[in-house]
Amino acid sequence: MPSTTTATLRDVAAVSPTEAYAVGFRGTVLRWDGLQWSAAGSPTSVDLYSVTAAGGGGWAVGEGGTFLSLTGGTWSVYGSSPTTALLKGVSAVSTGGAIAVGKEGDQRQAFVWDGAQWTKFATGAPNPNTEVSDVFKVADGTSFAAQDSSITRWTGTDWESLTTPTTTLLQGVWASSANEAFAVGSSGVLMRWTSTSGRTLEQRAPFPFFHGVWGSSPSDVWAVGSGGVIMHWNGDNWTQVASPTTQELFGVSGTGPDDVWIVGAGGTLLHGP
Repeated sequence: MPSTTTATLRDVAAVSPTEAYAVGFRGTVLRWDGLQWSAAGSPTSVDLYSVTAAGGGGWAVGEGGTFLSLTGGTWSVYGSSPTTALLKGVSAVSTGGAIAVGKEGDQRQAFVWDGAQWTKFATGAPNPNTEVSDVFKVADGTSFAAQDSSITRWTGTDWESLTTPTTTLLQGVWASSANEAFAVGSSGVLMRWTSTSGRTLEQRAPFPFFHGVWGSSPSDVWAVGSGGVIMHWNGDNWTQVASPTTQELFGVSGTGPDDVWIVGAGGTLLHGP
């Protein structure tokens, strides 16, 4: 898919087959209109790491506590950010409900949007070696995060671990419902949690670092990572899918099993399957 940028793209959010957004370094914000990708009028030059869209609006987050708000098709800087943290993830299910995650100094932070303002929560004990890399909010409001080496769930004030920590650093998280979540990370790890069976960990040593995961259903989940690797979960097994690139892939999103976007380094934009 032709790209209008060479900047590294870190995330993508698909709204419909004729509307999607991709964000990345140097303040890059792109919009898909069903025919082509074009610059979406970014109001910032800082690196952006995550984007979400819901209810006719959306959010993008990045360095320095940057929150960008999408309203009426226009992106603008949210004027009263409660933090200077590097924000790594944001997810929304409506214009009145969103959650973002990041880290400022040694302190992990979560930010909850109630439709009027962002409220900051310090989470966990301060630690320079801990990280919260991504967040995903499902339709009923339950939020999951990839935090260090565990899948965690938001309690309203802090995160509770749902999986036994491993030595794996998790980078991306997606959930099909409040009862099932997937996370991916280093060492080729693809992790699945269910409320009935707990964690299932599958480690594929030959595969590289995974960065992003998204699915249209519990039996249609995509994971992407370094070297252009693309993996697909069919409800029973993960299989590698042929990739047209060796670029580092960071984000994946879609509107259904036949409409999936993947973004990555060098302005990479892939559409399939």
